[in-house]
Amino acid sequence: MKKFFSTTLGHILIIISCSTVITFMVLCTLLFIPKGPPGPPWPWQTTYRISSIVNILREVEPAQQNAILQAAQRADGMKMRWVTQQPVSCTTQTFNTWDLARSLASELKGGNHIDVFSCNSQNPRQDIQVIINMGNGYLEVMVDNIGREPTRFTFPTFCAILFLLTGIAVMSIWAIGRIISPLRELSIKADAFSRDMTVIPVKEEGPLEIRRVAHTFNLMQERISSYMQSRSHMLAAISHDLRTPLTRMRLGIDTWPPEIAKEKLIKDIDLMTKLIGAALSFIRTGSDGEKPERLDLDALLTTLCDEYEDGGTCIQYIGTSTLELFCKPEAIQRAIVNLIENAAAHADQIAIYTRQAGDQIIIEIMDNGPGIPPDMLEKVKEPFFHLNSARNERKGNAGLGLSIVNEIVQLHGGVFELMNRNPHGLNARVTLPKSLHARTEYGHASS
Repeated sequence: MKKFFSTTLGHILIIISCSTVITFMVLCTLLFIPKGPPGPPWPWQTTYRISSIVNILREVEPAQQNAILQAAQRADGMKMRWVTQQPVSCTTQTFNTWDLARSLASELKGGNHIDVFSCNSQNPRQDIQVIINMGNGYLEVMVDNIGREPTRFTFPTFCAILFLLTGIAVMSIWAIGRIISPLRELSIKADAFSRDMTVIPVKEEGPLEIRRVAHTFNLMQERISSYMQSRSHMLAAISHDLRTPLTRMRLGIDTWPPEIAKEKLIKDIDLMTKLIGAALSFIRTGSDGEKPERLDLDALLTTLCDEYEDGGTCIQYIGTSTLELFCKPEAIQRAIVNLIENAAAHADQIAIYTRQAGDQIIIEIMDNGPGIPPDMLEKVKEPFFHLNSARNERKGNAGLGLSIVNEIVQLHGGVFELMNRNPHGLNARVTLPKSLHARTEYGHASS
């Protein structure tokens, strides 16, 4: 029970229950508290008679007061007497005494002090004592309530109020259920996802805020699942790629001549080192602790093109001389180098173009190579994907270059696209946002 009341549903039920009980008590109190003159018949007939006698006594001489009171005595239970000293008053007050006191005060306009008590605790409708201060004496009246009792807090009234409050409580619980049910389902799906990482979409229903939470949770599931799948694929691919040189080394120990075995083993070890290094680089990309800072993109591309041109690569750079980018410089350089290496491996001419379009910077690396089949343009961005076995034989080619580029660009809030050129060749386009807002989002994503 304690655990239930610690939940959101328990808290809301406590609030509704307390407010319902308080409302019920307030209604009961308002029904019982006297407020204003009561409606006829009781006590208005008695009030009119007493107020009439009081008004007459105000106008006559003191010697005539007793005679008037004697004439006003009635056999229906009303008895009056005039006394010079304040009579002994009873102490009990009931609804009848409250009603009579209010009606007399209303009729007499507050000109006299009025006390009304009940002298019969067994039957509050009988022996009602009225004491009116007349200034030169006191008028004491004993009267019975012989009229119809005004409507009080009866059982039907109680049932009506109770039914109203019960209806409010039931409707409130139903409304709460509409809110809590999606949250409960979200909790169950989140627990299930944390155990087996299986994407089970949550129904986007309920209030707007709940639908937004469910939509965000579904997106989170998809992103985490995609992340885990890419890492699982990476582990499977690196295991497969390492199996080939290991098998070749095992066979070579028995078949290679001693004079060339060392050289071949060293080459295979270097290949394995590059494969492992590429895998670790893919894991660390964008989350290696590098701090974003301003980068002179034109200077970076000019330096890279000069280095590759000195190494014998036919490459040229055409771009704007005042391009600044707020980014992780080492990560951006790694992405550009991977694109240049990929182009250099399949083409003999490379051209790099840069331009600024609004708040975006566009980098295009074009080559005159064979290009990529249209249905494979997105597939080649996946880790360890090879178009054919011949490409896999290239030293250090683990099929990670383009996936690293894609990862870095996405972490910078940009877009990486591959497009074939006519008549042949490939255009690798990187679009990076330059605005401070985009850079801030990138900082959060990579932290």
